Amino acid sequence: MRVLIVDDEPAARERLARLLEEIDPAIEIVGEAGDGLTALDLARTRRPDVILLDIAMREVDGFDVARHLAEPRPLVIFQTAHQHFAVKAFEHDAIDYVVKPVRKARLIDALERARKRLGVAPRWDHAALAEAGLAFGYAPQVPARLLVRHGAGHRLVPVSDIVRFAAADGVVYAHVEGLTPITDYALVELETRLHPLFVRVSRADLVNVAAVQAVSSHGDGSLALTLRDGAVVRVSRRRAAEVKGRIS
Repeated sequence: MRVLIVDDEPAARERLARLLEEIDPAIEIVGEAGDGLTALDLARTRRPDVILLDIAMREVDGFDVARHLAEPRPLVIFQTAHQHFAVKAFEHDAIDYVVKPVRKARLIDALERARKRLGVAPRWDHAALAEAGLAFGYAPQVPARLLVRHGAGHRLVPVSDIVRFAAADGVVYAHVEGLTPITDYALVELETRLHPLFVRVSRADLVNVAAVQAVSSHGDGSLALTLRDGAVVRVSRRRAAEVKGRIS
């Protein structure tokens, strides 16, 4: 079994590596990562079978990593100090969820699930987890940078450099520095994650408030925003009052 260890604390990575060695010397640790972007690069180049993935990391957290993993996806075992992430962890197709400090017996159970999954792919009952009272309340702070696709990999773009997000044909593009890289987020998710820096102006557009250069009104009650990159974005009548308030 090939395992990638991801945790932003060096001591936690060292402990996991030691436990893996004690559990089964045949387990191959293909790499260690202290941040989410490095984790994605190592997952793509070293093709682990399993990732022991921390959740609470800066900028690119464990959920971001799980979302962006390339196919064929490795199995994900989340490990975190916060029990309230449980349901969301399984919504990201995790095969197990281990609470820190990771105990040897608990890690053995998780690895046994991985071994079985590599041969047979059982389904997890998310409804049963919810009924068991495992709630989550994951509300990260507004990130300084956002992960976007870049060539065959990904890159972090300063959120302040992004003028707007626009959805077209089921894809969400970030308009930044004359480029339009693809994101792997839905507009509604970006709206929540980037509030109050960005405001939703229509069903297809989310605009950086600081990027608005001019506002013009139309007779039908809608607005038009001129942005710093020269783009003109129409604001629907339903959202006009909210957008005016946010910009002012």
